[in-house]
Amino acid sequence: MYIWKGTLVRFLITGAAGFIGSNLAARISRSGHTVLGIDNLSPYYAPDLKKLRVEHFLTANDVQFEYLDLLELTQLQKTIESFKPDAIIHLAAQPGVRTPIGKSFQYIDNNITAFSNILQTAIELEISDFLYASSSSVYGNSTKIPYKENDKSIRPISIYGATKLANEILAPTYVSGSKTRARGMRFFTAYGPWGRPDMAYFRIINSILNGSEFSKFGSGDVKRDFTYIGDITSMIEMLASELTSHPFGYSDVVNIGGGNPYSLNDLISVISKVLNSKPKILENETNPNDTRVTCADTSILQALTGHSVEVSLESGVRKTIEWAQEISISKNLNSWVESTN
Repeated sequence: MYIWKGTLVRFLITGAAGFIGSNLAARISRSGHTVLGIDNLSPYYAPDLKKLRVEHFLTANDVQFEYLDLLELTQLQKTIESFKPDAIIHLAAQPGVRTPIGKSFQYIDNNITAFSNILQTAIELEISDFLYASSSSVYGNSTKIPYKENDKSIRPISIYGATKLANEILAPTYVSGSKTRARGMRFFTAYGPWGRPDMAYFRIINSILNGSEFSKFGSGDVKRDFTYIGDITSMIEMLASELTSHPFGYSDVVNIGGGNPYSLNDLISVISKVLNSKPKILENETNPNDTRVTCADTSILQALTGHSVEVSLESGVRKTIEWAQEISISKNLNSWVESTN
């Protein structure tokens, strides 16, 4: 349980209707803390899925929820000043690496301007702790595997990855000399129940259950460090607690992954084995924005938390499939997938 100055605390979580945000908000609230979740219910993928997460994770766990766009600085400042959080966990962002160049402004608006707005507000209001989502995408196609946080040669290959690296560059400059501590969390391919319908695992499961085509990009040899949602939220909670041991003005970045990557072909095989069926695959050329491999060096994560990820890919896939097969979920899977096409 996260204890701040010996007491239960107040958390503000952005992107609270998102995959990680909704799970995290429920987890922290169940620990006894007061949580306010904010989200603008972006139409990047099905808003109805996000609304269901609000019901399932937030409302059901006494998490306050407010519809709010982080680009509305004045309203954001009022909300934070009124709620008076002890810690902010900033997870809201424009996700994905395949948004067309004509819509690249969405990355700038939602990943840089919004980030600046909330971090600026946190510093002005002297919020003690600010944790934010970064991504393994910052590493690009680094040849130094596993990926280490202190690698100075990293170069993103997507606009998304570039905006996340920009956050990491901005954060220490913002908090220097302030009464706020900052920690960036480089997530490695989060998956699990209630996940994002643009992700490969979600689409493969839907293909098998509903007979739709799964668009496979390239040969399937790209590898990802799949990290189960329960492991991710557990690590965030522990990293938030550990951050309080540092002086104000401190800033760092930590990988959250398992250090055990699997290929897309491996993922297809595992899901097919569990469901005893194969997806309908539509072959496509390799997407240039897809990195070849992601693999986290977890040395710092383990040193800070004393823990490592626990859920294996097959176990996590089984949990996800059980969720996907629920009648209330399975009937919506296809429309959720199509909302991202």
